[in-house]
Amino acid sequence: MCKYGVMNNEFVPGLAPEISDALQSMGYESPTYVQTMAIPPLLAGEDLFMQSETGTGKTFAYLAPAISQIREARSESGPLVLVLCPTQELAVQVARQAELLISAAGLPLTVASLLGGSPLSRQEATLKKKPHLAIGTPGRIGDLVQMRSLKLGNLRYLILDEGDRLFSREYRESVVSILAKKPTSACIALASATLLESTRKSAAPYMRNPRFLDLYDAKVLAGDIEHWIFYVEHRKKIDFIRKLENALKPKRCLVFASSTDRVGKIVERLSREDLPVDSLLSRQEKEHRRVALERFETGRLRYLVTTDLGARGLDISDIDHVISIDLPEESSWYIHRAGRTARAGKHGVSIVLADGVELNRASKVAVERGFVFRTKLLSEGIIYEPPVQEFFAMVEEGEKERRDFLRQRGT
Repeated sequence: MCKYGVMNNEFVPGLAPEISDALQSMGYESPTYVQTMAIPPLLAGEDLFMQSETGTGKTFAYLAPAISQIREARSESGPLVLVLCPTQELAVQVARQAELLISAAGLPLTVASLLGGSPLSRQEATLKKKPHLAIGTPGRIGDLVQMRSLKLGNLRYLILDEGDRLFSREYRESVVSILAKKPTSACIALASATLLESTRKSAAPYMRNPRFLDLYDAKVLAGDIEHWIFYVEHRKKIDFIRKLENALKPKRCLVFASSTDRVGKIVERLSREDLPVDSLLSRQEKEHRRVALERFETGRLRYLVTTDLGARGLDISDIDHVISIDLPEESSWYIHRAGRTARAGKHGVSIVLADGVELNRASKVAVERGFVFRTKLLSEGIIYEPPVQEFFAMVEEGEKERRDFLRQRGT
């Protein structure tokens, strides 16, 4: 049974009985911290910034109060709840969670998924059926609003999931155009594991005295997730993943790389070892991405290789290992990557393959975020944790070899 849910038939005070009962029937025992703190202000219609680690229950923290408040309303001129997500995969997962909660509560509410790549005519037909909730990506939702197929005048809740990503250059224009058209009375909530000050400044003009819930808890990163770091030269990293496979035999492993070219090389290398592996990239066809995720989620794939596209919102149980073939420049990206493992109270391992420069940056990330990287070595198929002095002596030796190699190649 999962760790969050209902106590004394009431999940959080003020939540509709049907929703509390539904959460109980879904196996949730008590609310997470973010749910306890976020649900009451959202029930009251307050605008909210919600910063909390991945895996802490943010999706139900906004879905439960929104559905609770619209359960008896009619959708006469557009949806009552709109959820924006940066990726199709996240939008599909949020829609699935909304449908599960609505079904468990026995409510006559409907959900529309509005995703790029799907036929516009089909989505226009769906909107004519007056769904109560619409969940999708900014580009497609922006197009439907501009075409007047999606009306926002009836909106009560506008949720921006992974809010910091939605205010990045890639999505900002579409998101701002949607915000500009929403009713002034609509409640706005931004949810993310990390909410930058720049994001809050960009969103604030469209919000009404927003409350900022900073629910960051280092225990989430330092408790259920172990953080391992190996020293590996850049040119040897892909082959090192194969060595980790032999040593760890992970049940389900998500691998992150900084570029699509790197993703392709990793998939090619693991495929040569006859390992069940596939990639997840934004440029791929929607069907390829759907099938890859389904195979990974059901265990038919042991390895899924992606860029930071996959760090946002993927909620797949039983990912026991995450491997970052590089350390992201932004510490927030590492947090999103690591948070793909140890979901719902389970244990997981986040592994970074770092060169000399990345090792220095890793120590700063750990101090900033309140956890510890455990330095590891892999020798003859065995992973062990040497004394710190031994580890950094090996690093110095490796860096010297790397410099010698570059010097020889230059001559």
